[in-house]
Amino acid sequence: MKLLFDCTELSYYNEDSGHRAGVFNVALNLFLELKKRGIDITFSCDYRRHRFMKEIEKFSDIPLLEEHSALNKFWGWLIYTTRNFPVRFKYAILILTRFYDRYFYKVNKKNLEQLKDFDAYFAPFTPGSKEIEASDLKRFRMIHDIIPIMDKGVSKSPKDWHYKIYNAINDRDFYVTNSESTRQDVLDYFPFIKPENIKTTLLGANENFKPTKTDESRKYVFSLCTLGKRKNIIFAIRNFFKFIERNKINDLYLVLGGGTWKKFEKELLSTIGEFDRTKIILTGYIKDEDLPKWYSNALMFIYPSLYEGFGLPVLEAMQCGCPVICSDTSSLPEVIGDAGIRINPENDEELCEAYEKMYYDEFFREICIERGLIRAKKFSWEKCASELLEFIETKLVQE
Repeated sequence: MKLLFDCTELSYYNEDSGHRAGVFNVALNLFLELKKRGIDITFSCDYRRHRFMKEIEKFSDIPLLEEHSALNKFWGWLIYTTRNFPVRFKYAILILTRFYDRYFYKVNKKNLEQLKDFDAYFAPFTPGSKEIEASDLKRFRMIHDIIPIMDKGVSKSPKDWHYKIYNAINDRDFYVTNSESTRQDVLDYFPFIKPENIKTTLLGANENFKPTKTDESRKYVFSLCTLGKRKNIIFAIRNFFKFIERNKINDLYLVLGGGTWKKFEKELLSTIGEFDRTKIILTGYIKDEDLPKWYSNALMFIYPSLYEGFGLPVLEAMQCGCPVICSDTSSLPEVIGDAGIRINPENDEELCEAYEKMYYDEFFREICIERGLIRAKKFSWEKCASELLEFIETKLVQE
């Protein structure tokens, strides 16, 4: 099989930012697993990230499709050369680029011509170019969640970052979701998709996520996410302080790992300012190689997200031997099973009681650790890639 692999998410490989989060990790691990199996892979990249991708040494052994459109090259160059400009300036260019992409982008014949040699196209997230849409390629794309549209419908405005993601969903292509919860959401919101054209492949966690004890002396509760409203981190903070104040605990910290969305930063800092700031540690972005020790040395891991397409940090925590408290919503029960405590992410008392149970009941904590390690073995990138390849090959034969 000659596979065209969309590497747009991988183009953030050299950047320590919120982009190197869940979707990036999925793209990277699936690519590495497919490469390990000897699949004939060629990269395809969104023109806006093409220059970024070309400079990454890690992927230099994989051919990257050329961009032949002069206009696409211009916009890609503009985004690349202004990458260190002030945020407002970069955002203005991004908006203009989206208008170009929606209203003025034309199919380039040379870009289209080079697609003829491939059997299938796979995108871990980003929809394909207009050339890919116009080609005869069998297209497969991952849908990680439908969070942006669950409340307000599919966006029609190029000002919205997600308009392209969801407006590209159609009844011709094939889709992969990373949980049964997300698969059902997609079928509910996009009823024109045939159930047999959408498959669930549960994700895995990297092998480096394993118990990694250090001489860390502080006792702390750990949480990892890109800090934003949906992650419900204000709920976790508020009830952490309610818990330690009610039980007169003075030696416990709350460590919040991950970058912060700019729109949420003010609310987060304002909330933290209402409490004892010395009890909260904001780490910012944590590199993958450093994450296992943060999980492994934590007294517990808290993940009260309101909605998740999968919830990879929960799996990583279990794999590192860290007991977990997470929401009993969306896909999270599929990940944690009975290996931790599941709570209503809008019920303060449930979270406080979960904090207390994990903190005071050492025997229960050990049970959660053991169950988590056993459950984590059910998930792997090898299994995920096998199911993906089986789905692609089946559909290629059928078509």
